[in-house]
Parts: sequence; C-alpha cells; structure tokens
Amino acid sequence: MFSPYVLLFGSGVALGSVLAVTASSWFVAWVGLELNLLSFLPIIFWGGVMGSNESGIKYFFVQSLASLLILVASLFPLFVGVFEFYFIIALALFVKLGAAPFHMWFPSVVDGMGWFSCVVLLTWQKLAPLFLVSGFGVFQFVIVCSALVGSLGGFNQLSLSSILAYSSIMHVGWMLGGVGLSFSLGLSYYFVYFFFSVMLVGIFLWVGCVRLGQLLSSLFIVKFSVFLLLLSMGGFPPMLGFFPKWYLIVFLLSENVFVSFFLIFSSLINLFFYFRLFYGALFGSVVSFYHVGGLGSGLGVYVLCLLVSLFGGVFYPVFF
Repeated sequence: MFSPYVLLFGSGVALGSVLAVTASSWFVAWVGLELNLLSFLPIIFWGGVMGSNESGIKYFFVQSLASLLILVASLFPLFVGVFEFYFIIALALFVKLGAAPFHMWFPSVVDGMGWFSCVVLLTWQKLAPLFLVSGFGVFQFVIVCSALVGSLGGFNQLSLSSILAYSSIMHVGWMLGGVGLSFSLGLSYYFVYFFFSVMLVGIFLWVGCVRLGQLLSSLFIVKFSVFLLLLSMGGFPPMLGFFPKWYLIVFLLSENVFVSFFLIFSSLINLFFYFRLFYGALFGSVVSFYHVGGLGSGLGVYVLCLLVSLFGGVFYPVFF
C-alpha cells in the first residue's frame, strides 16, 4: 500500500491541498485543487479494484467541471457581479465536497474504489474545499439537504463503502454548518470525523469486509467495534462524537434554529439506522466475544482507538 508510487502521488495530493488552503487568490487556489486532482487520480486507478477505472473517470469529469467553474469565475470577475461570483465559486466547492443536492456522483464513485482511495476521498479530499467555502456563511439549503440525504440514503445499502459515502454526505452538512459560523468549530468537527472514518475503513480493510453481509457474519468483537464507532460517529452521548455536535448546535441555535433542528433530526435518523442494523446481528450472535484468533497483532491498537471513541469526549474541550 505504501509503495514509492503511492508516496509520490500522495505527496502531490497533500501539496495541492496545502497550496489551495494557503492561496492568496482564487486562481492559485484553482492551481492547488488541480494539482490535488491530478495526483489523486493515479491513486484511484492504482487500487486495482473492479470498478476503480470507472470511478476514476467519473471523479475526473465531475472535479474537472467544478474546477472549470472556479477558473472561469476567478479569471473573469469583472464580467459577473459579486453575488454571481461567490455563487459560482460556492456551487463548484459544493460539487467537490459531494454535498447534496450535488452529491449524485459521490456514492457510485466511492463504491467503486479500493479502501485506501476511499478513505482519502472521504477525509483528506474534503479539507481544501471546506476551508475555501468557510468564509461564505451558512448555506441553509445545502446543509439541510446534505443532512437529510445522507441520513436517509444509507437505508437499504448493502455495500459498506456506500454506507460510508452517505454518512459522509450527512457529516458534510454538519461541517458546513460549523465552518459557516467559525472555521475552528468546523475544523474540530472535521478532525473527529476524520478519526472515525480512518478507524472504520481500517477495520474493514483489516478483516477483509466489503459487503454488509460479510460484516454481519464476522466475529462478534468486529461487529461490536464497528457498532461502537458508528454510534460515536453518529453522536450518541456521552461518546466522543457527541461533543463536536453538541458544541456546534449550541452555537448554531443562536443563529439558526431551522438548520439546527434538521441537523439534530438527521443524527437521530442515523442512530436509529445503526441500532436497527446491528441489534439482531449483535445480540443474536452465537459467536463468542473472546474468540479473536486470526485478527492479528493490530487488535491492541483498535481496542485503544475504541476506548478513545468511548471516553475521548472527556478531553474534547481541552483540545478543541
């Protein structure tokens, strides 16, 4: 996985994001986003998973279209008004984020990727667009759409990557709500989301699960670990994932009760889905909790991360 090939293009992905985040003009930001795109494409194709070529082509066309909108707006600002300029830029960034209602490409692209490409798209690839859109305020329609589409879209999905994709769309709604108020608030939410996404994909990669049926028929400790991570990620109190949501809602309630209601509602739907999904698989399981043979030496690392997800909320105010 960490071959020189991946390290080379991974460095390009990181450099492109840093360039976009630190840019002093929209044209330089566009250059950074393009460098990020062109460096990420070989990583997608390198995955060697059936469907990765199709996902790479879809990703290229969608991101190129969004980049074209940014380029046109940045090169010809005098030909459009101030409102139109920011509207075009915001539209392009929402497409890049996979925010609803511009999310149609996102689940199918994620579903065709290998796990390594998937976790990069779900986490790192959101950082630069999220930073660039942070000064645009609270986009109520996009936030509400992302929260509802993401929470409802996960129902009846059989692919684990599709479930993560719709979960990502829902969390994009929360992140947009955070950065619309304060970038530090949205960034703290992003870091917690980053942690849980990496942990979940790591477990799926570790045990070789791709479909939901494979996960539900796996060892009890694996299902239990995923269940706890999803609960924490969904904001179940008093786990770590609850605290960034709580902080965000406290600040957002004073600004926009309407958006706050739909964000809370979306999290409740997500938690209901997770409980319904895992209740029978966990408490109807005949596999011993202590039967963990074959899981390898990484078990201790995941137990530690589970403890962080359960009790890390105690330290959340200290770091964020």
